[in-house]
Amino acid sequence: MKDLNYIFIGNPNAQHLIIFLHEGLGSIEQWKHFPMQVCTENDCYGLVYDRSGYGKSPGNLLNRTTHYLHEAADELAGIIAEIQKEYKIILYGHSDGGSIALIHAALFPTHIKAIITEAAHVIVEEETISGVKAAQAPFLDGKFNGLKKYHGSRFTEVFLAWNTIWQTSAFATWSITDLLPKITCPQLIIQGDADEYGTIKQVELIESLTAGRSIRFIAKNCGHAPHKEMEKETLIHIKVFLNELN
Repeated sequence: MKDLNYIFIGNPNAQHLIIFLHEGLGSIEQWKHFPMQVCTENDCYGLVYDRSGYGKSPGNLLNRTTHYLHEAADELAGIIAEIQKEYKIILYGHSDGGSIALIHAALFPTHIKAIITEAAHVIVEEETISGVKAAQAPFLDGKFNGLKKYHGSRFTEVFLAWNTIWQTSAFATWSITDLLPKITCPQLIIQGDADEYGTIKQVELIESLTAGRSIRFIAKNCGHAPHKEMEKETLIHIKVFLNELN
């Protein structure tokens, strides 16, 4: 973890540590105040970090393969191994981060107390590919230039790494459904019903295939980021879910 950019937030003496896993174009700063809000309202400790190649963390995202989410789950395992104090760990993953949380919980089930996913993918849908393709024109028009604030000169690399891999023929058959039965911890599954990158089918697959107890929150008239678009409602569902863990 020493090579990655990270921050700890909240109460270090809390029982639970929530690790926040950002989206495919994300970083620490793009979470804004949300992780602190979650930790404060639920008396938790929090860890927010930039994955390798994102934000202020070293690394590059060139030559990304179809295994990149599994590689990120392995990176997360290394981070957890470095944490000195014994915490009950909860993963909160948005989009790519949600898929990483699921993969990690399947491969390292003894590490994790619970997971919260938001707009996670377990398969590639037509809506996913269409949404990714639709982002190309705005990028060329400069509408993603705001990413430079968070990723510096690598912002183009960050965008293309995300935008390219999801459109490859090799990734069209990507799926983590075979891993889902290995997940035994409780899950809160959050999904916007108007998400431009995925449908409720993602939620249904997680619910039906995982072994742990699943609770869903479908945010109405909401897109890909319920924690931004419906923050109040999202925080309420998180609080109820975390209270039931104690």
